[in-house]
Amino acid sequence: MEKQLKENLFTSIKTIGPVVLIVLLLSLFIPVNPAFLVSFFISSVLLILGSTLFTFGADLSMVIIGNKIGKDLVKSKKLWLIFSVSFIIGTVVTVAEPDLLVLAEQITSVSSLVLILTISVGVGICLLLASIRSLFGWDLNKILIGSFILIFVLSLFVPGDFIPVAFDSGGVTTGTISIPFIITLGMGLVSTRVDSKAKEESFGLISLASTGPILMVLLLGLLYNPQGSTSFDNSLYTNFKYSNYLSQLIICLKDVLLAISPILLAFIIYNFITRNVTKKEMCKIFLGVIITIFGLTIFLLASNVGFLNMGYYIGEYFAQGPFKYLLIPIIMILSYFIAVAEPAVIILIDQVDCFTEGAISKNVLKVALALGVSVASGLSIMRVFSGIPFIYYGIVGYGIALLLTKFIPKVFTAIAFDAGGATGGSLTTAFLLPIAIGACYASGGNVFTDAFGLASMVSLVPIITVEMVGLIYQLKMHNLMKVETLDDSIVDYNWEVSNG
Repeated sequence: MEKQLKENLFTSIKTIGPVVLIVLLLSLFIPVNPAFLVSFFISSVLLILGSTLFTFGADLSMVIIGNKIGKDLVKSKKLWLIFSVSFIIGTVVTVAEPDLLVLAEQITSVSSLVLILTISVGVGICLLLASIRSLFGWDLNKILIGSFILIFVLSLFVPGDFIPVAFDSGGVTTGTISIPFIITLGMGLVSTRVDSKAKEESFGLISLASTGPILMVLLLGLLYNPQGSTSFDNSLYTNFKYSNYLSQLIICLKDVLLAISPILLAFIIYNFITRNVTKKEMCKIFLGVIITIFGLTIFLLASNVGFLNMGYYIGEYFAQGPFKYLLIPIIMILSYFIAVAEPAVIILIDQVDCFTEGAISKNVLKVALALGVSVASGLSIMRVFSGIPFIYYGIVGYGIALLLTKFIPKVFTAIAFDAGGATGGSLTTAFLLPIAIGACYASGGNVFTDAFGLASMVSLVPIITVEMVGLIYQLKMHNLMKVETLDDSIVDYNWEVSNG
């Protein structure tokens, strides 16, 4: 356990450390209130501590729960049970995602609880669909194309202010808690199949789980009809006091308890029915849950007090100055380092490495993802300054992504879309999105149409960059096969001549 805790601490430092160093470097060139800077430093330490405890606790509890449920579902061979549990898992696990909690706090036009529940149900429905696809081998490309056609048709009837929020919801729902659950479920479900495509179809569950929230939030926009541009409140970012730590601590603890309780309750009911968890395992799980609650509370506290404010200030400062376009390379550098060490990305890359037995380089895949996130962040700031509606970026981006699926192996389609679901990590919503909001507010733009959408872009562009890796991989394999065929032809020709 001590070794695992140290590894989690090292990962947290790798994720958050570069961001802290870049911000401290920026503070040498831009005026920052000393109290503000001290708050950011305190929040950085708390964020590292919270992230370490959160991931450590999740490994002790959430991952074990996911493994237990996944294996038992496979053994049961009861379709109704697999489908109902897939829906429940998708829903209750999403409720606890820290990325979603941070995003929900920043959207003032809809109740946080309503938004979180809507998004969570969307994940549950699509995880149910993904389970059916894993069991019966449905074509992922056709499901994705159908889903995005429906998404863009719905977008025609939803208030423009709400479209970027809907797409962002799909970008933040698959993270540190949900990805281990979803990966475990996918591997377990395809283990019941014996066909040649079974193993590669363990990928794709994350991508489908990311489309459900977009659809559900668009439907919420039709029913709720919120007008985001008239209700954005920037006091969350500007009213800084040290006393905020105490007041936010109570709020964050309450949010975390509400988020974790459904998962714990579902597991208690599951164990009551199956009774296959030993006392030792149960003690370990409850200890992990306590550590998870403590770590997640600290994480959200640090995000809401220090990081949101600093991100907002950086965006606002540069956007209202003569060098506003300098903000584009700054956020691109920040986002690159954030993506490289994102825990959910590391989990996915390890799975790809295991599946391909090292045929796809982990470093190449990691760089492709990080470059995608970096480009996406830069494009998002350009969108803030230009005012081009997000929907155009979405149509072009997803159009390219879906078109590329025709030219790459199907497994790369699943890996690419899964990768897009894994890149929208906690610091995207806690730090990168506030930079865009601050820049938009200072530029006099519409925060809901011009700033929101960054999390979705961070999920979209990496899909394309990973697909490009798949395209290169496909071309190399094609050329290799041609060379092998040519070599065989030469051998056959020489043999015929020698025996002519």
